[in-house]
Amino acid sequence: MALEDHAAGGRKADHLRIAAGSGVTHAHGSGLDAVRLRHRALPQRDLADVSLDVDLLGRRLRAPLLVSAMTGGTGAAATVNEALAAAAAEHGIAMVLGSGRALLDDPALLPTYARGPRPPLLLANLGAAQLEPARAARLVELLGADGLSIHLNPLQEAVQPEGEPRFAGVAERIAAVVAHLAPLPVVVKEVGFGMDGEDVRLLREAGVAAVDVAGAGGTNWALVEGLRDRGAGAVAGAFAGWGVPTVEALRDARDAAPDLPLIASGGVRDGVDAAKCLALGATAVGMARPLLIAAQAGRAAEALGTVLEQLRIAVWAAGAPSAAALGPDHLRDA
Repeated sequence: MALEDHAAGGRKADHLRIAAGSGVTHAHGSGLDAVRLRHRALPQRDLADVSLDVDLLGRRLRAPLLVSAMTGGTGAAATVNEALAAAAAEHGIAMVLGSGRALLDDPALLPTYARGPRPPLLLANLGAAQLEPARAARLVELLGADGLSIHLNPLQEAVQPEGEPRFAGVAERIAAVVAHLAPLPVVVKEVGFGMDGEDVRLLREAGVAAVDVAGAGGTNWALVEGLRDRGAGAVAGAFAGWGVPTVEALRDARDAAPDLPLIASGGVRDGVDAAKCLALGATAVGMARPLLIAAQAGRAAEALGTVLEQLRIAVWAAGAPSAAALGPDHLRDA
C-alpha cells in the first residue's frame, strides 16, 4: 500500500498543510501576553551558569521542552517527523509523535512516524475516542516509545466530517490504559482548547503521570476542520474563540492537582512564553506550530536552538538559577 493511498492519508496531509497556514489560530489569545516576568538588572550569576535541565516522566532532559504532537500517517509527515526528531535529539528534549491511529491500521506507515535519531523521551500518541488498552500497548510497541500521550479532542471530533465524538466512559478507559501500560507513563493532553479543573481532577484519579493542559491560544482544530470541509466550516466558525486560555487552564490545573506534573502548551511562541509557563507552575512546555513551520523550511534544529537560548536568557534575567526554579516569585503579577 502506498503511503498516500492510506484512507487517512488525505486527511492527515490536509491537517499538515492547513495547520501551517493562516486563519487557524484562536480568536482570543493564550493569556501569556498579560503575564510579565520580573526583570533583574542584577541577576547575580553568569548566564552560562543557568541550568535548563529537568526530570520529566523518569527521564533527564537538557531543557523542559517538548515537541508537541503534530503528524504521521502520510508521506508528507515523514520528512517533518524526521527533522523534528533529529532536532529534539540534538538538543536533548522530548517529542510526542502524531496520532498513531493510522499506524495501527497499517504498520507499513511506521516510517512516517519514527525514523532517524531518537530523542531522550519519545511518546506515542492515541486519541481518546479510539482508546483501548490492547491498541495502546500495540502502538507503544510498534514505535518503541517510552510511554503514551492520549489526546482529548471532543470539539474537533464533533466538527470533523469523519469524526467519532464518542466520549462516554473515557475517564474509565484512560484508567484502564494506565493500569495496562504500567510502569510506562501515560500523559493526557487536550489538542488546544484547554481543560477545566474538574477534568484535571478526573485524570489524576485515573492515575495519569502528567497532564498537558494544551490551552486555547494556538491552533484551533475546529477551524482547521472547517477549512477542510464547507459544511464543517459553517459549524466551526462559532467556536473560533472557544476554550480555556492557556494561562487560565494552567492555573486551574495547578489548583486542582498541586502535585501532578503539568505540561503547558497552546500558543507558546518562544522561549519567553515558555519561561512564563514554567513560572506559572508547569514542569515542561510544549510547542507545535512554530516548530512545524521551521521543519518545513529545513531549519528545525536552528529554530529549537533559538527557543532554548531565549529560555535560558529569560530564566537568567528573571533572577532564577535554573528553569526548574522558576515560580510565582519570578512573576510581576504574582
